[in-house]
Amino acid sequence: MEEQKSERGGSPKIPVLPSGYRETVSEGDVEVLVYYLGCLAQASYIVRDRKAKTAFVIDPRRDVDVYLQELAAHRTRLKGVLLTHVHADFVSGHMELSRRGDADIFMGPNVKSRTSFDIVEVKDGQMIELSPRYSLKGLHTPGHTPESVSWVLVETAGASTPPAPLYAFTGDTLFIGSCGRPDLVGSLGYTADGMARLMYASLWNRLMQLPDSVKVFPAHGAGSPCGKSLSDALWSTIGDERKTNPALQIEDIDAFVAFLTCGQPHSPRYFMHSVQQNLAGAGILKSDILSVPWISATQAQDQIRECGGVLLDTRTAQLFAVGHLPGALNIGQGAAGGTVLQPYEGNFAIWVGTLVPQTEGIYIIASAGEELGALERLARIGFKAHAVVIGGAQEWLADGL
Repeated sequence: MEEQKSERGGSPKIPVLPSGYRETVSEGDVEVLVYYLGCLAQASYIVRDRKAKTAFVIDPRRDVDVYLQELAAHRTRLKGVLLTHVHADFVSGHMELSRRGDADIFMGPNVKSRTSFDIVEVKDGQMIELSPRYSLKGLHTPGHTPESVSWVLVETAGASTPPAPLYAFTGDTLFIGSCGRPDLVGSLGYTADGMARLMYASLWNRLMQLPDSVKVFPAHGAGSPCGKSLSDALWSTIGDERKTNPALQIEDIDAFVAFLTCGQPHSPRYFMHSVQQNLAGAGILKSDILSVPWISATQAQDQIRECGGVLLDTRTAQLFAVGHLPGALNIGQGAAGGTVLQPYEGNFAIWVGTLVPQTEGIYIIASAGEELGALERLARIGFKAHAVVIGGAQEWLADGL
C-alpha cells in the first residue's frame, strides 16, 4: 500500500485543530477556561489556580494537545483529569492526557470495576485539592448514568468557615435549560423510569441545595443527543436554572419522570461503541492517525469491490454537487475543525456515527490538506478510517474509475 509518509516524503505532522476556546471565567485566583466543540456540542474545561500554577482538566476531548499546550504556556502543573461520567457521545482523551501529563484520573463511584485502567474513585462528598486555597468536591449525582458525579469547586481557605462553593461542573446531570436523558444505560440493567427518579433526587437533593450564586458549567449544549432542548449558553447559575430550567419547574416526581422519559432525541448507533472505548481507554491519537494507510484510487476501488466499504466524501456540499464518485456518502467536515457549526454541515462525527456502522470500512475522500483533520474528527467518536484516498475525488475521476 502507498502510505502517506511515502507519498509526502516522511511522517506528516498531525495538525492541532482549532482549540474551541470560548472564554475565561475568573473569581479570585481561580479561573475556568471554557473549550467548546460545536460539532459535538461538547464542553471541556481547564480549572486552574493562577497563583499556585496547578490545574485540573474536566471531560477532555480526544485531541488533548490543546490542553497540554495551554498548561505549558503558563507553566501550570496538571494535578488530575476529572471525568463526570463514562461518556457515550464522544471518546474522551483521559488516558492520553493522564499519561502525557503524569496525572491521575478521577471518577465517581460505581465504575471502577468496569474500567480497564486505574482511576481514583472519589466518594460522595470527598475533596480533591487543586491548591491550598481551592478544592473540588465530588457530588454523586446519578440519573444520566449510575456513576455520574458533579465536581463542585470550593474555596477552602479559612478554617473557621465552611467551604464556599463557587462553580459546579455538572456533566450530563444539569444542562443549561435541561437535564440529562435517563435512557442510555439499559444494557446495564437500569430502566429509564428508575434513572429518571435518580435524576430527580440528584437535581433537587444535591444541586439545588447549592447557593444560587454558584456558576454551572455543563458537559453539553444545544444540539447534543444527550438531552432535549438544551440551551446554547456556555454557562449559567444555580439561581437562574432554578427559575428558568423547564426540568426544575416540575416538583411532582411522577410528572418529572413522565417529562424526562418522553421526547428524547434519537440515540446514535455509535454510542455503545464510544462507551466501550471510554471504559477501555483510547490509545494515543497520533499513533492511531499515522497507522491509517494512504492508498491510490485504484487500490481503493479494488478493495471496496472485494470487501465492501463506504466512500466518505468529507468535502463541502457545493464541491460534492460539482462532481463526486458514484455511491459516495457526503458528510462535510464543516469549518474550523468542528469548533463552530455552519448551516447544513458541521456535525460531522455525529452524522458519521449515526449513518455508518462502526464495523464498516471507511475510505476518506477529502480536499487537499484536510485529510488528517478528517481522521482526527472521526477519532473523536472512536472511529478509525480504513484508508485515505490519495488525491481524493479528483484522482478517481481523472482515472475514469
